[in-house]
Amino acid sequence: MITFKILLLSHLLGDFPLQTNRIFRMKLSGHKGLALHVAIHLIVAIILIQHAWHYAAVILFLGVSHYITDWIKVRLQPIESPQFKGFVIDQIVHLLVIGLIAWWTPDLPSVLPVRFLLPAIVITAVPALLMTGWVWANDMCQAKKMTHCKYVRWACRRLLPISQQVGWIVACFVLVLLVFPAI
Repeated sequence: MITFKILLLSHLLGDFPLQTNRIFRMKLSGHKGLALHVAIHLIVAIILIQHAWHYAAVILFLGVSHYITDWIKVRLQPIESPQFKGFVIDQIVHLLVIGLIAWWTPDLPSVLPVRFLLPAIVITAVPALLMTGWVWANDMCQAKKMTHCKYVRWACRRLLPISQQVGWIVACFVLVLLVFPAI
């Protein structure tokens, strides 16, 4: 269960606050951008796993599976098409891989005190949920559905920057937990 929490926290940080608009565009344009995105994920995982070098196979599997999953999504789903379904499927696949790794290696040691993992995940899920709302609203706006609803129009315009701002605050919070775990 500890492994799942560590890797979920790592995933939430890597896929949301640490995936900037620029990295997202780079990811769409080719292997270099996708490799950068995966490298960021792996760096976060390495930071969160105590003695990470002992778990090189786990980290390698995490990186390769993330690369393949995102590569398939980028290749199969044009950016002009609706994104919500692909976004949700992509996240489900990542969660299934994390679950598989947790089954394979259930007790990775955490750099963070175990009692901090669940609160950190809950807080880190906020920008992920905001981003999910933005992806849905953006699909609605592009399809000209529900554009009469001021909340959908607002979400289409505002949820992405709010998600990013909240994400950076959350990332800083997790960084503080890493630097000062006794607080």
